[in-house]
Amino acid sequence: MGPYLSTPKTEKRTLTGESPRMRFATSDMQGWRVTMEDARIAKLDLDANTAFFGVYDGHGGPEVAEFVTRHLPQELAQSQAYREGRLDDALRQSYLRMDELQQTPDGIRELIRISRDLPETAAVNVNDNTVQAGCTAVSALIRGNEIYVANAGDSRCVLSRGGLAVELSMDHKPDLPEELERIRRAGGTVEEGRVMGNLNLSRSIGDLEYKKNNSIPQRDQMITAFPDIRRETLQPNDEFIILACDGVWDMLTSQQCVDFVRQRIGVKSLSVIVEEMLDRCLSPEIGANAGLGCDNMTAIIVQFKHPLN
Repeated sequence: MGPYLSTPKTEKRTLTGESPRMRFATSDMQGWRVTMEDARIAKLDLDANTAFFGVYDGHGGPEVAEFVTRHLPQELAQSQAYREGRLDDALRQSYLRMDELQQTPDGIRELIRISRDLPETAAVNVNDNTVQAGCTAVSALIRGNEIYVANAGDSRCVLSRGGLAVELSMDHKPDLPEELERIRRAGGTVEEGRVMGNLNLSRSIGDLEYKKNNSIPQRDQMITAFPDIRRETLQPNDEFIILACDGVWDMLTSQQCVDFVRQRIGVKSLSVIVEEMLDRCLSPEIGANAGLGCDNMTAIIVQFKHPLN
């Protein structure tokens, strides 16, 4: 059955947390896929005043998505830009830093260990690296009444503002004019919506084989980890955000997803709501929706308490 199982794995890994300012629930589900390649971050305490959430949808293997969850929060919080309060710059630099770290000897060894499910102390040879994975990356950093959303790829962050879905990220697809122009300038092509006939998104962390044009900076490569940043001041009627991979967004529009949560919030717990969302997006069979609803699925719901300050 190719990359699919004969029956879906519907077991979920669900986590919850709460602070004086917000509460969250996150869940993931392997679904019809043979392997689980998604990863996520949910940290209420990146520092005393800052929360950080992210969804990282892997492709070509789980290695890069897992690598990002291990390193992105620390690299972000330790960056000079972060310490100086330049949070947008800190997010951009930290995304690009993920690609740099993967190419160090220690980074290569870590990717190999992840791919082979080896302990951190296991000896591996950097010359044995066969990892060719990547991941999308949508992250939300919340400090006070400000939210910064960084995105590279086609995972998405959506805000419910009085019930209206406000997209805080843009899906990066190869046929978008700005993306297509960068891809071509870097020496790439787009065939049937895929970069070099293969990758159906135009920004990601990892995918290093698409980032080898040494005559241009990393942000200008045909596939780049350089994220778009959206800064938004949260309003009194802002209720929650949803971060999710395309396994969810392929099945629900942004507004449908907001409606789904709003119809249940206050009646059911966030953990039940996020699990029901994944079940809603799962296709009953592989061929039922032209292949949609058969992907790994990961989502985070962050509900704001008011006042946020």
